[in-house]
Amino acid sequence: MRLLGLVLAFCLALPPTAQAAAPAPLGGGSVLQSGASSRCTAGFAAVSGNVGYLIASSACGRPGDTIRSAGRVVGVVAAAQIPPTGAIVIRVTNTTDWRLVASIPPVDSRVTIGGAVEAPVGASVCKYGSTTGWRCGTILAKNVSITFPEGTLTGLTRTSVCAEPGDNGGPFVSGTQAQGVLIGGSGNCSSGGSTYFLPVNRVLSAYRLTILAGT
Repeated sequence: MRLLGLVLAFCLALPPTAQAAAPAPLGGGSVLQSGASSRCTAGFAAVSGNVGYLIASSACGRPGDTIRSAGRVVGVVAAAQIPPTGAIVIRVTNTTDWRLVASIPPVDSRVTIGGAVEAPVGASVCKYGSTTGWRCGTILAKNVSITFPEGTLTGLTRTSVCAEPGDNGGPFVSGTQAQGVLIGGSGNCSSGGSTYFLPVNRVLSAYRLTILAGT
């Protein structure tokens, strides 16, 4: 009887089983990695039925690459068009650690995406990048073509917003409306520069996705 009492007391002293941590928010502005030294910024969260995706720059990875954020698997690059459009879509397979959100950035929301209505030339536009944070400027031109080593990209939008390495793929917004993902640029945020984004509606149409919007 005395031994039974000791066993019961020991069992009562054990700490309760720790509950699993809630999935962390993931979306536009999240830092992504496809390798040890390759870092970029997610553009927007999107959905197709019950499946979640991230839209990002092709600098973030190639089809079949495993994408991580904060050391945890996010998912796999599901597709990239050929000829290249400058964008990829990442299928989010790890829904235990991550949940997609419409806010940018996900953990310190400043903008909640309400849709993807295209803004005209002359409109104000802001970009979020994991290196430079929020930077704003003006839409300068549309349907611009740029030749990269991988090929020529057409239908890009040029802005007066600056960017630096690590911002690649970051989201451009006008108000609460998604505009596009950062493809490239010149200059920097110290001396000034310009940037180009791929309109998000082209990506949504190409991959039959719907932008994830919030309220």
